[in-house]
Amino acid sequence: MNREYRLSKSKYLAAFQCQKRLWLEIHDKDKATPIDKVQEAIFNQGHYVGELAREYYPNGILIDSDYLNIPQGIQLTLDALADNPSSLYEGFFQFNNVLVRPDIMVNNNDGSWDFIEVKSSTQLKPENIRDVAIQTYVLTGSKIKIRKSYLMHINRECKFPNLKNLFSLEDLTEKIKPFIQNMDSSLDNLRTMLNTKKAPNISIGAHCTKPYNCSFKEFCWKDLPEYSVFNIPGLYLNKKEELYNRKIITVEDFQSSDYKLKQKQVDYIDSFKSKKPIINSNEIKNELNDLKYPLYFLDFETFGPAVPIFEDMSPYEQYPFQFSCHILDSNQNLSHKEYLHTNTKDPREPIINSLINTLGDKGTIVAYNASFEKTVISKLAKAFPLYEKKLKKINERFWDQLIIFKKYYKDYRFKGSNGLKSVLPILINGLNYDSLDVNNGSKAQVVWSNMIIETDENKKSILIKHLLEYCKLDTLAMVEIHKFLIKIK
Repeated sequence: MNREYRLSKSKYLAAFQCQKRLWLEIHDKDKATPIDKVQEAIFNQGHYVGELAREYYPNGILIDSDYLNIPQGIQLTLDALADNPSSLYEGFFQFNNVLVRPDIMVNNNDGSWDFIEVKSSTQLKPENIRDVAIQTYVLTGSKIKIRKSYLMHINRECKFPNLKNLFSLEDLTEKIKPFIQNMDSSLDNLRTMLNTKKAPNISIGAHCTKPYNCSFKEFCWKDLPEYSVFNIPGLYLNKKEELYNRKIITVEDFQSSDYKLKQKQVDYIDSFKSKKPIINSNEIKNELNDLKYPLYFLDFETFGPAVPIFEDMSPYEQYPFQFSCHILDSNQNLSHKEYLHTNTKDPREPIINSLINTLGDKGTIVAYNASFEKTVISKLAKAFPLYEKKLKKINERFWDQLIIFKKYYKDYRFKGSNGLKSVLPILINGLNYDSLDVNNGSKAQVVWSNMIIETDENKKSILIKHLLEYCKLDTLAMVEIHKFLIKIK
């Protein structure tokens, strides 16, 4: 006899990314990779945005009940509805053994309700339509008359401190109808799949990261060889998936004569076959000869919250909170300067002053993917006109170290990436990010946002140390790569 598995909104949506993901979530969830601090921070931000959205529909009732205690949650919801509130937040509704907790329901005072799903994204995404559809289906099945179904998302045009237009509403009432009409059969098909003894045989591919990173990706990709077709640069992910499904898995399996390849793909395959890097030493020397000492190796760490908190900033607009700068003079003497903002005040003007004092008015500024640093500085110049002239002069001095690895130095061991964290450990033995507590920009954002509100001075100093170590390694990495490049014959 088939079991009728209870589904939640999130499990239902998981199935439309990959049915294998849903099967594993139900039957073998221990194979999932635990969420990390970065993912946890993303969830927390979503919760915060949801709380702010409620302020637009005040005087409502929040069903603050244990998610696992479904009967209690349903009863509390029924009791709240009986009071005919102006709005209801996170009620418990179950129909056809599917549980949903709508973010906001607004009472129209005519026996009908409007349903609002809140997202911290800045635009409507295809998966949002199915999200709103499953919830509307359950609400309607629970005898709630729904007049309109909306998606409420962040409005990019909003500017702090005026947050009155932080959100935009999109009416999805018509768009969800086709999904609702097919919902019964869709759920039946999913439950039939869940009653099979083995997970569906679904290949790895683009769906493992879109629209969300799947928590089972590490498990499903574990048998992929170190150098596979997924490492070939510039191929669309769906093309790599197609090759994989045709059993063209390793780079050796890939016959380049069968495809019209770009030069970077030819270089990658040639490097793999020869087990040697492909180096255009003349062009590298030409690039390095254009640099003017002293060299300033610069890296920013930035933060961009969904809800802006500083003057004239928009949602998700990035601002710097830290920089590291290694300075190499013409005699190859190395020094280091840095700045880290350690409180909750606006870091932008202090970082501008420290930056101007650090970089002086001559010498090449080296960054890895310099367009990022230049964009940060351009935004600072626009926000603080007093410093605009000096900041624009700074931006004229940049040189991008990344260009070397985009054009003139190709190595299969980079695994198709030319990012700093891929290049560094291959070129510079023993120098990598593995031992650091903060080892990427996303973690730096989380640690910084925690550090500035930390009241325990010992804990705060530890977080500061971790942030300084990480950003310092970013610029030291560029220095060591520079020294490696100037030795190329």
